[in-house]
Amino acid sequence: MNVSVGGCHIQLFDQDSTANYVTRAPEWMKSMLAAYDNNPYERLVALARIAQQKGVIKGILLHQGESNTGDRQWPNKVKKVYENLLHDLHLKAKDVPLLAGELLSAEAGGKCASMNTIIQTLPATIPTAHIISSTGCEGIGDGLHFSPAGYRQLGKNYAASMLKLLQKKCR
Repeated sequence: MNVSVGGCHIQLFDQDSTANYVTRAPEWMKSMLAAYDNNPYERLVALARIAQQKGVIKGILLHQGESNTGDRQWPNKVKKVYENLLHDLHLKAKDVPLLAGELLSAEAGGKCASMNTIIQTLPATIPTAHIISSTGCEGIGDGLHFSPAGYRQLGKNYAASMLKLLQKKCR
């Protein structure tokens, strides 16, 4: 399942700041927010609960950060969202790691590549977090987005990391 709002800060998914964030959101974002009844976190939880009826959540994928570039508090903000998800879905961190992807790298022309240094510190705040490298993932000319091939490679990087984690649990 995917719940995403392009261009948003992580604070949009923090229930303590969602309403204020939505009120102050730029006009171009309002239709994206409306698609989630102005509460993407609640939509994420609702979809996850549906998934839990037939399956088991084995991990949470996060790809966010461009809008928070330079925010050294980002790991703490992510931790709050992650812990709320675990609580609301009755999950345990030891069973449900957080996989956080890097942004477009400097080598690929990433305008927000400096955020990768902050993203890489996430495991110090969330011990069950794992960082997914964007090395080798090509971008497009805007310096923000991956190319289709870059997105496919990033997806492979997420999958390889998750498969390693699942294999460790089976031992």
